[in-house]
Amino acid sequence: MLPEGMKREWGKIMTDEAYTEQPRGFGAKAKDLASAAGEICRSALKEAMTWTAYQWTVLALLTATFLLVALSYGGIRAELAALKQDQGSAPAPDLAALRTDINAKLSEMQSSLAQSMTDMKSGISESVAKMGAKIERSQPKPTAPAPKPAPKPRPQ
Repeated sequence: MLPEGMKREWGKIMTDEAYTEQPRGFGAKAKDLASAAGEICRSALKEAMTWTAYQWTVLALLTATFLLVALSYGGIRAELAALKQDQGSAPAPDLAALRTDINAKLSEMQSSLAQSMTDMKSGISESVAKMGAKIERSQPKPTAPAPKPAPKPRPQ
């Protein structure tokens, strides 16, 4: 077991070195940042060196897709702006004229539908009548059943 003074001294040395409350300069912070960035780059490079061709292909395709989207974004925005401008400058159609046109087309469709239904009904009636006549002609006419001979009286 260590003496009491030794523990205090050991703990004091550790905390003083690791957790100083003194403000650090810009140079020290930059050095720490560069060290962290270097460590990140090293670990990323180690990971990238173990990749297969499939993983590299996927990365290349994703990068190409993102680049294509980024490059076409400006063109898409320009086209949308042009469409909005064209739409804003076009005269708005008269609502009453649209309603009149739609009502006229609806009434025309209703009348043509009613006419076609009437034609179908009459056609079906004619077809049913013809089929009934054919059935009546194809069936032989019933003949009167032959009279039964009178029963002979039984002798008693």
